[in-house]
Amino acid sequence: MKRSRFVRASALAIGLLMLGSGVASAQDAWPVDPGQGNHIRPVEVTDYVLMPDQLDFWNPAVGKTRVISPFGRTKIVCTGYRVDSECWQADPAGNPHKLELLFGMGVFGSLTTTPAQNVFVYSG
Repeated sequence: MKRSRFVRASALAIGLLMLGSGVASAQDAWPVDPGQGNHIRPVEVTDYVLMPDQLDFWNPAVGKTRVISPFGRTKIVCTGYRVDSECWQADPAGNPHKLELLFGMGVFGSLTTTPAQNVFVYSG
């Protein structure tokens, strides 16, 4: 009897997790531009972020945003004031995916000994 309840509860939990993950990916969209004069506007940064295939990615003294994703160098858009605080990346079909902040040292600015910026990752 106890095992049957455990199985039902597990199945319900797995179903809710799957439903929740489907809703989260459906909400991926490019960031909305708040308009002229706002300091936090979306900017395409594809050519300025570091990817794992670049040597500077592994150098913590290089103060650039890093992105880890399976999409390669497709369109990357970030928002933030002085530091990229949120980023999105297009898959090969052009659909946007919000990247998760994995490691964020950029928020500390000059208080850190390492000038490395934020690291974003595609969590799938």
